Amino acid sequence: MPDFTDPTHTLGYEFERHVMSLFGKEFKIVAWAQDGQRSRQEIDFNPDLIIEHLPSKTVFGVECKFRSGLFAGNIAWAKEYQPQKYQRYVTQTGHKVFVIIGIGGTPANPNYMYCVPLWQAKFNFLNPDVLKRYRRNPRRMFEYDKASGQLK
Repeated sequence: MPDFTDPTHTLGYEFERHVMSLFGKEFKIVAWAQDGQRSRQEIDFNPDLIIEHLPSKTVFGVECKFRSGLFAGNIAWAKEYQPQKYQRYVTQTGHKVFVIIGIGGTPANPNYMYCVPLWQAKFNFLNPDVLKRYRRNPRRMFEYDKASGQLK
């Protein structure tokens, strides 16, 4: 485990590990920002995870965010500059990005989980009403629907 001095980084690392555990054999984790093999430039540009859905050969990014709760009635999922950073990744690579948000509980066992396509997460704050359609069981394995291009 990387040496984190900020406890929020430790929570993020634990949530990333939980999210990775939900990708089964039909997925390959191509890159993980926390694996110690990435340059600072790669970490700053890429989402937390780069994943390939093996049956369809589709590659996509996953940004993992764990939050203990709401802030002013909204979910603060990113810093102000981050949505644009992930959009730049989409533009330059042609790969979709999904934002996986865990809320409440612990990073390894969140009370709620959402899988939001980046195009729905244009701002660093998200209204819980927008998220409702992206709610998923935080313990269910991920599936990729090639026809719709959605991670569920």
